[in-house]
Amino acid sequence: MKTYKKIMNAVASVEKVLLIVSLLLILVLTVGNVFSRKVIHRSWSFTEELVVAVFVLITLLAAALSCREGELVSLTLFTDRLPDKLRKPSVILITVLSIIFTVILFKYGMDKVITQLANGKRTFVLNWPEWIFWSFVPIGAGCMILHFIEYCIDFCTKDKKKEDK
Repeated sequence: MKTYKKIMNAVASVEKVLLIVSLLLILVLTVGNVFSRKVIHRSWSFTEELVVAVFVLITLLAAALSCREGELVSLTLFTDRLPDKLRKPSVILITVLSIIFTVILFKYGMDKVITQLANGKRTFVLNWPEWIFWSFVPIGAGCMILHFIEYCIDFCTKDKKKEDK
């Protein structure tokens, strides 16, 4: 279990670094584009493609990190009022349903990536392969699946640790 936790901590660290770099990229591109439009009177046409794609990555990675703490899909108003015996089964049920949804998201994201690879479709302004941007969906979904499982394991083993003491 300690090895699994070390791996998940490493995954979370990589996600946090990606989030920081992505936010800085969006900040620089957006402010730079505004400055360019207002001062130089020339717009950076490529910023829209990059900012939208990176924003998808940020959204999914941030959702994955919130899954790690059990904060994404936890209706605590309901589960906090449950008796202790029903909390664990409810967390397991919520985790299973969340993983099913995320697997579907992963599958459709991968289908889209494979389709884009097969078609060779490219972005309008940057002329980059579109599969690069679509790959952010299965990457984020994969991270979410890992963190849903991690939270469920942590929650279920937390109860055992309390009982052992």
